[in-house]
Amino acid sequence: MSHHLRPGPAAVASAATVVLLTLGLTGTAHAAAPTAPTTITGSAARAADSPGRPDRPDDNPLYDAPESFDVVSGREAVSLSWSTLSAATAYEVSRAEAEGTGPDEVGPYETVATVPTAEYVDSAADPDVTYAYRVRALDDAGHVSPWTEPRRGTRDTVAPFAPRDLTRVREDERGVTLTWRSGDSDSVKYVVYRAESPNSPWVKVGSTTSLTLRDTKGEPGRMYVYEVRGVDAVGNESPGSNWMTGTRTAVPATTPKAPDLADAHIVGKRLTLRWSQGRDVPVSSYTVYRSRTSPVDTGDAAHRVGTTTHTEYTATVGEDERDYLYAVVATSAQGVPSPASASVRPAYTDPRPPGATQVYDVAPGKDSVRLDWYVVPYGSDESRITGYRVYRSTTPGVTKENAEFSQSTADSRYVDRGLAAGTTYYYAVATVNEDGLESALSPEVSGAPTG
Repeated sequence: MSHHLRPGPAAVASAATVVLLTLGLTGTAHAAAPTAPTTITGSAARAADSPGRPDRPDDNPLYDAPESFDVVSGREAVSLSWSTLSAATAYEVSRAEAEGTGPDEVGPYETVATVPTAEYVDSAADPDVTYAYRVRALDDAGHVSPWTEPRRGTRDTVAPFAPRDLTRVREDERGVTLTWRSGDSDSVKYVVYRAESPNSPWVKVGSTTSLTLRDTKGEPGRMYVYEVRGVDAVGNESPGSNWMTGTRTAVPATTPKAPDLADAHIVGKRLTLRWSQGRDVPVSSYTVYRSRTSPVDTGDAAHRVGTTTHTEYTATVGEDERDYLYAVVATSAQGVPSPASASVRPAYTDPRPPGATQVYDVAPGKDSVRLDWYVVPYGSDESRITGYRVYRSTTPGVTKENAEFSQSTADSRYVDRGLAAGTTYYYAVATVNEDGLESALSPEVSGAPTG
């Protein structure tokens, strides 16, 4: 700021008197003889040194309030900042509750902090109360500046109202376009979320300051559930809007996702592969490949071992085939192949004996006895049941070791012929799997043929 000396009141009055006296004596104005400059000292000189600032204290270097005072509301705190004054060593921050919008509609101010820098974060502000803030500068000599003009701020923890009337306006190969209403809230932007179902985790799709958004990232053919939430200026997020479903259109050339080969194991000679497939693109079949190197080269037809329409594949493998890796490729209804699944080497487990059966009917006949028993089921990860073995003895307590006769059959019925009439025969049946393992014997039954 530049400073200029101007004549004090006494000097101005003296000059006027000289002019009037001259006019009174001669009737003609003559310039007065120059006089020696008037020296201005003390408070008058300091006042003259600041034209237009007669209220400036005599020796206060902090005659201006801090400039660029700014107050920013936040969710966790209210942030204040201002420009520094070179003569200041500290700044006093005060606040008052502001009930209205007028400058007089505030409560009494109280000092909340004295800080050495030109910023302050008021994290102790009561939530959702509007405060008027002001700041002044201090120095070590006890001088203070004027207060800044008050600025208002709030520690805002109130979420906006939820957006309303979420609507799907378009579904095509480019994505799903949604629109909604603001819900008469103070939202400054909106965030769109989607999930595979209302109970699945929500994933952020994108944000916008408008009332519409197109999701271009969804998998073609997969139906998603959408909702939108409003966000206010301090980051409070509203509850979700109503739900809306949408599906990005799959075109004939859309490539299916790679199958997720999650289960691969061998039990004895039984290979089982299981995978899952995304619902985005309809799949007509799956092709299984294998090789001894990773990754499996699914482009080589020599590595193809089977095709299925299910998400499971089983086969019988020999002992020398346990070290193969397997991969699966899905093919869409339009004939478009997917990328290959991960290449997986099945885990091997020693075979387990099959489950036991039970004879439910014994029918003696002429020189014969007919036995009927239950078929034993087996899981896809268990060795296949190949048949049954019937054990017979003429004494009770038949075992595999003391049986006098045994016979294998692939059926669940056996007719024992050529028997002696009137003799009681004792039977038990074992289940046999493709690994050659037998189950425990069924409960013993008996029958006596007729003559």
